[in-house]
Amino acid sequence: RGSVLNIGSINAHSGEPTFLHYATTKGALQTLSRNLANAHAAEQVRFTHFNLGWVLTENEYAKQIAEGQPRDWPERVPPLFAPSGRLIAPETVAAAAVYWLGDESRPISGSVLELEQFSVYGRNPAKT
Repeated sequence: RGSVLNIGSINAHSGEPTFLHYATTKGALQTLSRNLANAHAAEQVRFTHFNLGWVLTENEYAKQIAEGQPRDWPERVPPLFAPSGRLIAPETVAAAAVYWLGDESRPISGSVLELEQFSVYGRNPAKT
């Protein structure tokens, strides 16, 4: 008996052309998560999969700075990328993880949750 949480990406559904390899592996992880849920149901091991949108982690912040963004770039993210006006906080993901790994979410298993600001389909519009 137990719970496993796999962390993927919203790009599992349709990554941008430059994310081909990344999107393909995230799609594979999503499929693996669902299949593991079926394979281990008899042992009462649950699997949940999160597809994350753009999360403002320390590494993401540093990466954007290294790529030339100003220090206040998180406050300047345009609505095309963050319609709510801000990126997803790591604490938001952590709170969801606590719930889905805990007994409160039993007996659900094999679910894929999109922790994202957009609907899944049509999420990656052309950026011109």
